[in-house]
Amino acid sequence: MSQSFPPVRPRERLYQEIVEHVQTEILAGRLKPGDRIPAERELALHFAVSRAAVREAIKSLAEKGLLEVQVGKGSFVAALSTDQVVESMSLLLRDAHELPESLQDARAILEVPIARLAARNRGPEHLARLDELLRAMESQRNLSHAFISADSDFHHELARATGNRVLDILSRTLITLLRSERIFMVGFRDEIHGAIGSHRVIFEAVERRDEDGAAAAMAAHLSHVAAVLRSLRGPAPVPAPVPAPVAAPVAAPAAAQD
Repeated sequence: MSQSFPPVRPRERLYQEIVEHVQTEILAGRLKPGDRIPAERELALHFAVSRAAVREAIKSLAEKGLLEVQVGKGSFVAALSTDQVVESMSLLLRDAHELPESLQDARAILEVPIARLAARNRGPEHLARLDELLRAMESQRNLSHAFISADSDFHHELARATGNRVLDILSRTLITLLRSERIFMVGFRDEIHGAIGSHRVIFEAVERRDEDGAAAAMAAHLSHVAAVLRSLRGPAPVPAPVPAPVAAPVAAPAAAQD
């Protein structure tokens, strides 16, 4: 058979080709926020697919936050925002098992190096903001929303001071989850004075560019928070003892036959 045929594309790949093409154009900057993408008919002709495949592609791009569909007007390139990333990750982790404990483990891994990098890379604007937030914490006498907000923003500002965008986004995600969790942690109300002192030590180490001191102060702070959290959760349940197996009775030896 001399005639050759192009490979048949799977149906699920038809809309994905459009998604990948439009996504590449957006990330490369050739399509900018506010730009209107071609209409369904044009895209269907360009990619040689059905309009149903185009609609599926547009739906997928909108779900990713890359396109904004305006009824009667068309589809437009959306302005990319870290808020969308943070919100999506926060929703994904919202139902994580043992969330408070998991958050503390993640904080220990993430925030100690953040404190170190913040001490190395911080600028005067970061110090000014950290000092402002610390003073806002000191002005509170109870575990109010204002205290929790200033506390959370302090940690986020440390991440911003690193100059690392990835750490900034990851920190914001953790803080978004922490903010909602700690609203209900009334047991932390007795820890306000200690928390302010811990944050002051972190701030002073960052201010004098003491990387080891900032990391050590953050590690100590998080270790204390984890201990308080464990105490609020109560002691771990002690498993019930497993009864020893009952030995089977040993049969008496049979009498010897004459």
